[in-house]
Amino acid sequence: ATTATTAATAAAAAAQLPPQLPRRDILRNASQAACFVASSVLFCQVLLRLKKRYRSTKPVVVESAPPFLKWSAIRLAAAIRSQELSAADVIEASIRVLEEANPRLNAIAWSRFDDARREALAADDRVRQATRSNSLHDLPKFLGVPLILKEAFEFPGQPYSNGLLELKNRPGTRPGPMVRRLLEAGFVVVASGNVSEACMWMESYNTVYGRSSNPFDTSRTPGGSSGGTAAAVAVLGAPVGVTADIGGSTRIPAFFNGLFGHKATGGLLPNLGTHLDNFHGAVCRICQPGVVTRHVEDLVPILRIAAGPPSAEEDPLHHEYLEWEAARMALPGSPGSPQAATLPDLKGLRVVPLTFHKDWWKRVPLKDLIPLALISSISQPLLEAQDRAVEWLRSRGANICPMHFEDLAVTSWFETWADRNQASSEKSFREVICCGRATFGLAELLRYFCGRSKHTAPALGLAFLEDVVEAVSPPVEKRLRKAEVVQAQLEAALADPAKDGSYGVFLLPTLPRHGCKHDELLLRVFDSCFTSIWNATEFPATALPMGLAPNGCPLGLQIVSVRGRDALTLGLAQILAEAGVARCPTPGDDP
Repeated sequence: ATTATTAATAAAAAAQLPPQLPRRDILRNASQAACFVASSVLFCQVLLRLKKRYRSTKPVVVESAPPFLKWSAIRLAAAIRSQELSAADVIEASIRVLEEANPRLNAIAWSRFDDARREALAADDRVRQATRSNSLHDLPKFLGVPLILKEAFEFPGQPYSNGLLELKNRPGTRPGPMVRRLLEAGFVVVASGNVSEACMWMESYNTVYGRSSNPFDTSRTPGGSSGGTAAAVAVLGAPVGVTADIGGSTRIPAFFNGLFGHKATGGLLPNLGTHLDNFHGAVCRICQPGVVTRHVEDLVPILRIAAGPPSAEEDPLHHEYLEWEAARMALPGSPGSPQAATLPDLKGLRVVPLTFHKDWWKRVPLKDLIPLALISSISQPLLEAQDRAVEWLRSRGANICPMHFEDLAVTSWFETWADRNQASSEKSFREVICCGRATFGLAELLRYFCGRSKHTAPALGLAFLEDVVEAVSPPVEKRLRKAEVVQAQLEAALADPAKDGSYGVFLLPTLPRHGCKHDELLLRVFDSCFTSIWNATEFPATALPMGLAPNGCPLGLQIVSVRGRDALTLGLAQILAEAGVARCPTPGDDP
């Protein structure tokens, strides 16, 4: 009876239990739960990483940096020749700054500190020997001065990937003409700065070296594609950095890091030994190597050293660059001369400040409304900086002739640059970043979102944008004719009607917005037209730092003129710097 009662109780209890799930359903539910947990963890990790990336920080200040690291390259070179300073001490101080600052900035792609130390000791030996023989004047003009390159410049034995994972292990074999000329002038290369992928974006990050940050606030971009170089110069790692500019890659990093910089007249400086080594034709003039500096007086002497075409042995197509005579006209003075820029006469100089109409939407054709809306408005601190420069020039007798971007076909600036680049290049951008291997399709976007792509978001975006432009745009010949009209309009705006054959300058912000956060420029792609148009037209453009905004971020303007007027833009920059209107800040300075 007891056994029967127990069995009955067990049967009743079993009847109340829920039915057991099949094994297959149990596994499916477990898999879904695991996926949910993994996705939640991944999402939280991404949020934490983004929070860290975009959280504002204090400036990167190296307290141990000696005061002479704030000197100009010219002053440092003079101090080394007079033995007021030793090249060994200068190079060692530069190395210590880079070693301390770089963990927060990730600005350096590669370094050669030990080689730089040996070259500095050799420079000091040369100075002592020249002093004994009374031949100091025969020494190179910049003997012993530290220099930071851009990773896109070839240097023997050092990585030369241009930010492309496919070229990660490619070593440089020989320096190009510009680097060679600077080495012959006595500069000591200590390191090379990070770049964007294929040097074609306004920020500096890639899948080889990672992301570089701004020394004024590491949550902000240092610009691109020469952002690593500019950040290292801004943090006092060297007085001069070598850059290259195909759409703003000298001026944008100078802008975000508070430096002077110059994009030369098309063809003034040779591209050989850079990421455009195998490109010829108009690309040799659209892209121009350049420099960023903390002191305006360094620009002209260094550019004089670097200017001029390569030799016929270096490049059989050397005729594609400006001839020596044209180069000397653009930058008067003997090569390597420490003489500063030729200062222009301000009285009557035509200065054209560019701004947007306040009610721009009422003043443009309907077809231009969307393109114009895609360009950011100019931030108030930049407008105030522009006004300061304009009013000072007005007080010195300059002829101020304000104009508006809308009246100069600003909606066509980006496509003018894109069309001329595309027409002059033998390869598509997709082919460039694939490095001769099989190109990718839309499946690459899926690989990117799964974290498996070799490419960055800007590079993929530019590759697919190029496809769209090619598919929907008119024939390239028609687009190039439109580009000629845009250039003629800009030249006419600079022409001085009171002086036949005389041209003035444009004065405009380098970009519409200052102090951009990491990735912010992905939403401001067409802001690059403020810089890229001067590459397309081959006009010289000088980057002018204007101190700090109230939030501690650098401000900057561009001075632009017509081809061959490099001395005018550089001279005007020097005048504004000497007057205190333009100012190169240091991380940690008060706004």
